[in-house]
Amino acid sequence: MSPSIPKGVADYFGGAAQRRRQLETDLRELARAWGYAELIPPIFEYADTFLTELGSQSAETLYRFFDRDGQTLALRPDLTVPAARIVGSKLYDQPLPQRYFYAGPVFRFEEPRAGRQREFWQAGVELMGAGSPDADAEVLALAALALRRVGLTDFRFSLGHLGYFHGLLAHLDLDDVAARALQGALDRKSEDDVRALADAWGLEGPPREAVLGLLTLFGPQGDGVLTRARRLVLNEAMAAAVDWLAQVETQLAHYGIKSQFDIDLADVRAMHYYTGVTFKAYTPGIGFSVVNGGRYDRLVAEFGSDMPAVGCAFYLDRLLLAQTRQQGPPPDPIPDLLIFPCGCGDHVRLAQEARAAGLVAAIALGPEDPDRYPLRVRCRCDQTILLETPDDSRTLSVSAWPAFLQSLR
Repeated sequence: MSPSIPKGVADYFGGAAQRRRQLETDLRELARAWGYAELIPPIFEYADTFLTELGSQSAETLYRFFDRDGQTLALRPDLTVPAARIVGSKLYDQPLPQRYFYAGPVFRFEEPRAGRQREFWQAGVELMGAGSPDADAEVLALAALALRRVGLTDFRFSLGHLGYFHGLLAHLDLDDVAARALQGALDRKSEDDVRALADAWGLEGPPREAVLGLLTLFGPQGDGVLTRARRLVLNEAMAAAVDWLAQVETQLAHYGIKSQFDIDLADVRAMHYYTGVTFKAYTPGIGFSVVNGGRYDRLVAEFGSDMPAVGCAFYLDRLLLAQTRQQGPPPDPIPDLLIFPCGCGDHVRLAQEARAAGLVAAIALGPEDPDRYPLRVRCRCDQTILLETPDDSRTLSVSAWPAFLQSLR
């Protein structure tokens, strides 16, 4: 049989596999400390689940197949939609707010690129049933502290609010074609294209200033972005978005992370999915976001109960790439102790006691290279143990073994 694997998937082993699992564990432990319980959705569901009106995935990106009953199924392309389905259809009568964490592989039929294969790993948090700036700030703070937790020291968040853009579209009374044209120009950060659209629509006065001013509404918090945005508001919806961001900014200061957030009110991607705050996190050396998130108050209602929601997804493959570039490649794991078999059989007990003490202990089975191991243990069957390191060796009594193990922890 051919040892090759399909395009867009990868094998992980040794240090790379260990670092991947450790990253997931770090995020899970942090989420648990913040009160987030774990959800484990199925890897495949009915394809229609992921093709809701508000779904962020197109049919072309889904891995779809038929079961024996002729039902069209799909591998999950993300984990937010399954979380919304579970809460909207099964947990709607539970006390609010509800906090959930998830982690696992997801699948999208896209061209593979650095930091994203067709099978890639996500972890994320969802805060359901709380529709306030404080809820947004909690998810933002958790995301920022998670990046610190996994060892990234240099990162920045881009924070926006789609209510500002939706309010502008409502005031201008633009149709869907015109709205998408403006969205595309903003995505390209093209001042010429935005100006051409304003000319084509015959905009003058405050409406023209509001459209042309969108590309100036970005920069570090405290740089006057919200003040400039407030001068350009045309209706209550735009003003409310600015007020909301100001309240989020205040809470981020309380968490001590305000300095790591920039404002960008011209980031209007996924404008049909998100309803309020949106954010992305970037780190040097990675040309794409490592965290995406925002408020999506209409999604849960697609599956039952209507409730506000905010959350974010961590792209583990991208975080691992960032860790490798900032910290170097992970070393392959090596047990703490290599224990050689002895005639009396006490080597088994020594290994079991070492493992119970939280150490990684392997019993030598023959082909090992002893020099690879930081500590080698030989039971002499006379109530003594020989300890060998690359630089030294010494004898230890069997009775001192438990205390010695504690000293290694």
